[in-house]
Amino acid sequence: MKKSILATFMGLSLFASAAPFAIAQDSSTADAKILKRDFARMMDWFPGRYDNQEQVYFEDNLEVDDSLRHGRIHHLFVPIDLPGFPGTTFYVQQYQNDDPTDVYRQRVYSFEPDYEENATRLTIYIPKNSKAILNAHEDPSKLKGLTPSDFTTYPGCEVYWTYQNEFYHGFMKEGACKVKSKRSGKTLVVTDDLQLSKKGIWIRDEAEDLQGNYIYGNKAGIHHKNNRARMFNCWVSPKKDDGEYGFYNNIRLHDQGGRVWLEGEGHERVGLKMRNVEWPMGNNRPSLVLYAYRGDDEDKAVSYTWTSPDGDRLAMNLRWLQASCTLGEEEIFPGINLKTGSGK
Repeated sequence: MKKSILATFMGLSLFASAAPFAIAQDSSTADAKILKRDFARMMDWFPGRYDNQEQVYFEDNLEVDDSLRHGRIHHLFVPIDLPGFPGTTFYVQQYQNDDPTDVYRQRVYSFEPDYEENATRLTIYIPKNSKAILNAHEDPSKLKGLTPSDFTTYPGCEVYWTYQNEFYHGFMKEGACKVKSKRSGKTLVVTDDLQLSKKGIWIRDEAEDLQGNYIYGNKAGIHHKNNRARMFNCWVSPKKDDGEYGFYNNIRLHDQGGRVWLEGEGHERVGLKMRNVEWPMGNNRPSLVLYAYRGDDEDKAVSYTWTSPDGDRLAMNLRWLQASCTLGEEEIFPGINLKTGSGK
């Protein structure tokens, strides 16, 4: 079942926009010195790619009521250099339904230590022309020359982050972020509750009207539980109709449900998918799994192989398909005889 995150945010406008306010900086106190370290650690943890594939899979597996399930979402948080912006900046792009073209949100995030609040403050910049910077994580030149005037910010909707026990808690000030819906004309109160750890980021966006009536958000109050994804570089060699083998290199997969389909002359359609499976019930141990697909069936894998969740390489030889995936960016050149499919 596909769920639209984009629809949640369409038709909303905030009452005002202004430049981020200046903060009196006192970095000499004990709390300030601790905040500096907390800030540096958070800037180390935050960048990356995140996905809630495991949450979506097991909500279906456990037959969670449809009204309480979460849609599949994917997050990219990429460090960028924007000289005209305060703080440490990131380009943010988020898509849904396991479709990189189904982008529902683009932002620039600016993080700064806020010594008055004793927290890291996140100011969210919304682009006035989102199409112009689409996929800026792949082409940073799209951001060149941009200034805060090319974006909109909303006072009261800043997110404050404090370090807890091995995670950061992000929150908006209660009742501060008010939104006017263009669709209904109602005033909405928006809240954000987040947790960032080395393992992932949990996100819970909610809104209600001024009378406290539900507008959007998970009705069970459960976060989107997004795990941090690791990128793998794969080669794939499908058997062709003439008995020889095709070859594809530099196939990029992430381990939180990343999938690719390969179609070429002389061989049937084949696919790979990678998951870092964490079972929420039972005695099964976490595993890094590589699934193989063939033909038009995109739901049922023909075969799979697995290793430990922290594994850095995973491979299979099914005779009709060979594949190997290695953690990282390095290009791999296997010694395969494409006539026989062997190493000879």
